[in-house]
Amino acid sequence: MTNTPASYQAGSLIYTRQGLLTLSCWLLWGDFAFYFFEAIFLRFIPIYLKELQASNTLIGIMTGSFAGLVNVLFLPGISKMSDNFRSRLGRRIPFLLVVTPIVVGTLILVGFAPEIGGWIHDRFAIHLPWGISRGVFILGLLSTLIITFHFFNMVLVNGYNWLIRDVVPLKVMARFLAWFRIVGTVSSVIFLWHVFPHLLTHRGIICLTIGVFYLVVFLLMCFKVKEGTYPAPEAGSSHKGIFRLYADYFRECLQVPLYRNFLLTFLLVIVATNCATSFTTLFMKESLGISMDGMGRIFSYTAALSAIVYFPLGWLCDRISPVKVAVGALVGLSLCPLAGYFWVQTKGDYIAYSLMFILPTSAWLLASMAVAMLLFPSEKFGQFSGAMNVFGCGGQIGGNLLIGFIIDFFHNDYRMALLWIALFAGAAVIPMILVIRGWLAHGGPSNYVPPQPVIR
Repeated sequence: MTNTPASYQAGSLIYTRQGLLTLSCWLLWGDFAFYFFEAIFLRFIPIYLKELQASNTLIGIMTGSFAGLVNVLFLPGISKMSDNFRSRLGRRIPFLLVVTPIVVGTLILVGFAPEIGGWIHDRFAIHLPWGISRGVFILGLLSTLIITFHFFNMVLVNGYNWLIRDVVPLKVMARFLAWFRIVGTVSSVIFLWHVFPHLLTHRGIICLTIGVFYLVVFLLMCFKVKEGTYPAPEAGSSHKGIFRLYADYFRECLQVPLYRNFLLTFLLVIVATNCATSFTTLFMKESLGISMDGMGRIFSYTAALSAIVYFPLGWLCDRISPVKVAVGALVGLSLCPLAGYFWVQTKGDYIAYSLMFILPTSAWLLASMAVAMLLFPSEKFGQFSGAMNVFGCGGQIGGNLLIGFIIDFFHNDYRMALLWIALFAGAAVIPMILVIRGWLAHGGPSNYVPPQPVIR
């Protein structure tokens, strides 16, 4: 009697355990570089802009609203294009190969923006309109580079997420995502502990080094990970006009109540957390007086804790379903910052709050990804997964403007960011409960079949 090696299937791809391990190593290696790269924009850009005398409203626009705008305007078309794209390399990897060098180049220019902007202004000031000052010109150049980064990074981030869905077997998806989060968190800890404290003084060389490292690692991953074969693309999709394409996109994404409620949940959580991230960082620096080194340590502590909890959370998602874990996470996302608003007064308080808040945050990040992989139909996964960012980033456009205005109105009271998180995360609990009801109505944990939108 012979033992047949265990096999795992993702579409047309079939892996042995060894093959699955090899796939995991390449994806995780790319994920390590990805989180290292993303940490600069997530943690440093608000401080960078503040150092250049940007207003809180401008910080909100640059760190969130423009990212939301490019997602809303371009992601519907790009997601459908990727779903229907066919090539020798697949339907996701060609997009990654094109945008990765552009994103890296933009990051490197961001690192040297004051030097580049100052050099241009000093030599061509007499030709610039309206007597633009040196500081305003540098801030304008940096803002332009940030907008450019947001556009191409939108394609990269979403394309990478779609690739994971296409090549990773659903049978092990939650545990895969847990390992992705663990590796990403380790990457973040290394960045926050060793790199973040030095960004203000060595930003240029840090952006250059991280950019080159990311480019090499991510492109290598793209050449090593292989996509399978896909069904024929949606007939007639390439002949639709832009307005018809967008109308069909939003009608299909919102037609099924189950998907509609999940997209609303995701939108509210994005508004709650992403719009507040820049201002919670400034709350630490400006309101509590925590140094760059101190902030790096705090971010490292919370990231290390999240690395510890991700794997048991992945096991819990596989055990009781990610949709149930998501509801519990949302309750915690609401109650923790509400307590922090009244309680946090010192650096020690903020450390304790951060360690408490990272638990529901980690649970939501993992569970929401697993819910999307579970709920959405595979043949249109790029479209529906892209819709999460379209609607979430649409919320960011208004959310970042509003929270920046609120904090300016309250004279730089950055504590308001905690109250903001509590309000919107609490509101997200209601549609997530409706997601559970819809999921059960379509088969639940044992017999779930993704409902298909009716195309007219």
